[in-house]
Amino acid sequence: MLQKLQKIISSIEEYPLTIPQFLLGFSAIIAFRMLGENLLANFEGKSFDFFVDSTLAAYLFFLFSIIILILFLSAFLKESFRKTANVLLGGFFIVIFPPIFDKILCGTQQCWSFYAFDSLRGIISRFFTFFGDNPAVGITYGVRIEVALAVLFLIFYIFLKTKNALKAFLGGLISYTILFILGSFPSWLTFLFLAPSKSITSVEGFDVAGIFLSPVHFFSLSGGDIMNALNVKMNLIYAFLLVPLVILFFWVRPVKSPTQGQGAEKPQFNRVNFREKFWAVAKNIRWIQILIHAGLILFGAGLGAFYFPENITVDVFSFFALANLILAAIFGWLASVFLNDIVDLEIDKITNEKRPTVTGKVSVNEYGQLFWASFAMSMILALTVGVKFFLVILAYQIIGWAYSCPPFRLKRFPGIATGLSAFALTLLFSSGFMLLANGRNVSALPSKVFWLLIVAFFVSLPMKDLKDIEGDRKSDIWTIPALLGETWARFVIGLGIFISYALSVVWLNVKILFLPAMILGAASFWILQSKKISARRVHIFVFGLLFLYVFLMAYLVFYPAFKVEP
Repeated sequence: MLQKLQKIISSIEEYPLTIPQFLLGFSAIIAFRMLGENLLANFEGKSFDFFVDSTLAAYLFFLFSIIILILFLSAFLKESFRKTANVLLGGFFIVIFPPIFDKILCGTQQCWSFYAFDSLRGIISRFFTFFGDNPAVGITYGVRIEVALAVLFLIFYIFLKTKNALKAFLGGLISYTILFILGSFPSWLTFLFLAPSKSITSVEGFDVAGIFLSPVHFFSLSGGDIMNALNVKMNLIYAFLLVPLVILFFWVRPVKSPTQGQGAEKPQFNRVNFREKFWAVAKNIRWIQILIHAGLILFGAGLGAFYFPENITVDVFSFFALANLILAAIFGWLASVFLNDIVDLEIDKITNEKRPTVTGKVSVNEYGQLFWASFAMSMILALTVGVKFFLVILAYQIIGWAYSCPPFRLKRFPGIATGLSAFALTLLFSSGFMLLANGRNVSALPSKVFWLLIVAFFVSLPMKDLKDIEGDRKSDIWTIPALLGETWARFVIGLGIFISYALSVVWLNVKILFLPAMILGAASFWILQSKKISARRVHIFVFGLLFLYVFLMAYLVFYPAFKVEP
């Protein structure tokens, strides 16, 4: 019997699961969970915001849970992530059933399933009494059955893999501990948030409720629905924590060794090979562009704070909201990098020989999986901040796809491609502004600022194509540098950047910026004309000067307005 089960498990483990397949399968399970939950509630009238936030809350909670369990099981059993992910994804169908169990066992009594809110003493007591003595509120009947079945399943799976009852029991205990911490996560977070002002032992359940069930208020968003407050706040936290968790996932991911495992009882896995891939990708993600994307959100939010100082909030959830929007922009950029490098493989063989896809350190298929992971992360992070931001990041991603990929492949057409790219970056700046604007309304953004950004990006973005002239010409991609040649392209781009600096003084009507604008604009022009600075590095110096100019603008123009007179 055990041998048959082992064969079944082994066949499940060996399925060649990819990241897109994992995300699709996982999403289908959560969709069934939410459909069942709403059917049992007769699709009770809830607001659109509540529906979105509650669905996202379930998605993020279970995604966070399954990634942690994959990491744990892979380390505990010394198996590949693919094998443990296959098994856990198959067993994850159990999450569909807790609402059904609650409906049956609670009867006419209303069960409210969320988290365990308690003091440290109470949390410890709940751990040893399987979530405490009140299954109608917090960790309900259905959730307890779900956890029990999950732990038993993991004990059985570990025993099948190791034939060691003690190790199986220990693995089950660790799994229960992980699930218990996740089930009481707001309590642990409250211990952390209140630590500077309140000792852990003095925190009570009402302190947890006070933080997580109080009305939502960060920046321009205010909401009085306590039923949805927990969803909104936990979504911000889970999405933020998913970022280091996903990075850790790719950092420690083991791959089968090409030199080991032959003739052995069990294939050997190591992490060295994949870490080489990790660093190859990390070196190729254009860090200057990451700084630019993060800076656009930050300076957009700074301008919003200047116009709407009453919407400035300083608390942990405001931090998560701003951080998630920045990370959404960064992951959006990463997705566009991975997609562009896949499509431009032949061009990169001519002009970018060190790209991971060209050297063979990372396969095109692996880059495709990284694209889908980055795309999903950018969408999730943006949605935790709000639907409007989700749409902005989605528009950014669509522009990136149209820029790089057939049938449009707009990068072939100078002017159109650059204009759309400039618009996409200005959208990111606008989203930072929206975060603080009343009603999250972008119409309050001064039109002169909007058009100044469009012009500045339009004239400066062709810099990135200076290094690709030979490959672009062979592929009939007619960028400004490909059309004009490197010398004239440097001159035209440099002149355009100098004019942009001058326009910033005239359009914004800020005389104090005249001298910095002229000096930095002239320096940018000179840098572009200097052939001593390679086409691969010229953008680093030009954008470095731009960051300096923005800093001076903030210090000379906006900072004085925020100073409080004594």
